[in-house]
Amino acid sequence: METVQSNSPSPAGRHAPVVTVSVQFPDLSVREFEEVRERLTAGRPGRAVVPHEAHRWYAASSDPETVRALVAGLQAAVAGRRLSFDDEEALDDLSQEYADWLEESAEADDADPGPVVSFSVHLPALTHEEFAELLSTFRAVHSRRIVLGEQRGDSHHELSTRQQIESRLPGIRAALAGEPVGTVDALPLLALLNDYASWLSRFDDAGPTPG
Repeated sequence: METVQSNSPSPAGRHAPVVTVSVQFPDLSVREFEEVRERLTAGRPGRAVVPHEAHRWYAASSDPETVRALVAGLQAAVAGRRLSFDDEEALDDLSQEYADWLEESAEADDADPGPVVSFSVHLPALTHEEFAELLSTFRAVHSRRIVLGEQRGDSHHELSTRQQIESRLPGIRAALAGEPVGTVDALPLLALLNDYASWLSRFDDAGPTPG
């Protein structure tokens, strides 16, 4: 699953607020993030700025078509139906990404804060002007730094703990092997399915972003 936005702060014709900002090469240090959080919350009581630290959280963004494919695959898995080719492809990709992330994150000590790879801004989300200012600030320090802004409604953003990721893998792997998914293993998949389906419903009700 990939972040679905270019590093342009305001794609032509789009006016949705920016809810998630990803920063790469280098990631934000914890100190840099705290400075950003202070700046974004100054004069904004109640605004939440949530960091996603490397190796502590699984953070990913999916486009609607990817989410639809995952919904279909998860529905088949929890219902015990035979997976179609598309179901297998979607669940296999998710399983591999989860496994890769778990392996990579095992090399880090979760007791120590890692760099901040992305952060979410809510109540209210970032305006394009605020995002443009952030982009300028980040680039002033590292001119080649990549800064991605995810706009509300354009993609599904997932933030999961290591325990949540680990709990989903047995059920996905059982379904891919053509084996029945037991109740215990189905519950984490059902929770993920409900999250995806709920987001898709809101996305469809909102319609396409004005352009």
